[in-house]
Amino acid sequence: MSKRLGILLIIFFLLVWENFLYAQVKSDNIIKADSFDIRNASFLLPQPLPKWKYYHSIAVSYVILPPDWTLDAINVPMLIYNGKFSLPYGFNFQGTLSTLFVSNRLNFGPFWNYSFNHFHFGIGYQFAFLYGYLGQFGYKTEITGWEDQPSMGIGYNFKKTALTVRGDLYYTRSLNANEGGHILALSNSFLNGYSVSASFEQRLYRNKVLSFGCKIDYLRYHFLAWPAFPVNQYRYIVPEFQVGLNL
Repeated sequence: MSKRLGILLIIFFLLVWENFLYAQVKSDNIIKADSFDIRNASFLLPQPLPKWKYYHSIAVSYVILPPDWTLDAINVPMLIYNGKFSLPYGFNFQGTLSTLFVSNRLNFGPFWNYSFNHFHFGIGYQFAFLYGYLGQFGYKTEITGWEDQPSMGIGYNFKKTALTVRGDLYYTRSLNANEGGHILALSNSFLNGYSVSASFEQRLYRNKVLSFGCKIDYLRYHFLAWPAFPVNQYRYIVPEFQVGLNL
């Protein structure tokens, strides 16, 4: 009888003690980790954000230039830094610096965003400053320019992933070249073209999110290849592929 009582006491002790085991605490941490929501970590979703906060990300972009623009393929990827500062009422101020050192583009401007359940919408208007300098290969040229860039985006979030589709229009205000101190206006204002992009975001670890994007430009010129600006009025398809990480 005492033997059976001892076995029952051991079983009872194990059933009670398991609630205090360290492994159970670790399990709670796993449950908390599973509560991750991509909306709290996404950089690309066009959604309203808590006001007065700064968000940023980095990316690498690979651009496939048309063979009509250059005889040599440019395989050097662009480095991209994105930042946004959230404002009240769904507004934020965004900026992006894309650089290849000899070719640079800085765009900045306001966006307004709205979310409904898992859907997100955003519209914005940015200004872009172009700057390029090349002193090799027979060049000693500096180029500057300004563009207007209205944008519209739509996104959808799942639990740990998100998809964002965006359209941009590029209107060139001015393009000026500086050759040995002589400034030459390359063109009057004109519609450069437009682009459509799709980006997929997923959780990498903790609150870090990795993004994969594909962008199709339809342009008269791309700032990356400014030394080979086309002289005709045609527009060309310029694919871009991008990988990014929020910071």
